[in-house]
Amino acid sequence: MSVKSHLRFKVRYYECDPLGHVNHAAYVSYFEMGRLEAMAACGVPFSDVMKQGYALVASDIFVQYKMAAVLEDQLELQTWITDFRGARSVWHQELYRCRDNALLAQAVVNGAFTTADGRPIRVPTHIRQQLEAYYLPDRAWEAPRWR
Repeated sequence: MSVKSHLRFKVRYYECDPLGHVNHAAYVSYFEMGRLEAMAACGVPFSDVMKQGYALVASDIFVQYKMAAVLEDQLELQTWITDFRGARSVWHQELYRCRDNALLAQAVVNGAFTTADGRPIRVPTHIRQQLEAYYLPDRAWEAPRWR
């Protein structure tokens, strides 16, 4: 049965801008951390992927900011995969503030599996089977497609 990955963490001082809000670029780091933690939790740590001669790279990311996070907010990041197609996997992520369950930001990330030299490759079967722990093919929130 597939589920969402859940990761909790606290906003740190250096992630905030002069206004006391989490800087917009820090959210991208949060989303990266969530994807890496999800991979590790289902038995696919990124270091093992690299040792096997593969990489999973972000080909694009769409972030929609809803509300600001501030210093010392406790946050929860939910991560799941909505699609596998060839080399591509589509990762959805939602960031919540724990004290009031407010949705702060959403992201959709297109990931591409590649060989060590950067050529796209179909997601290896043994890796896909493990990642399917977080496969929820609900497309309730889709990012726009750029051309």
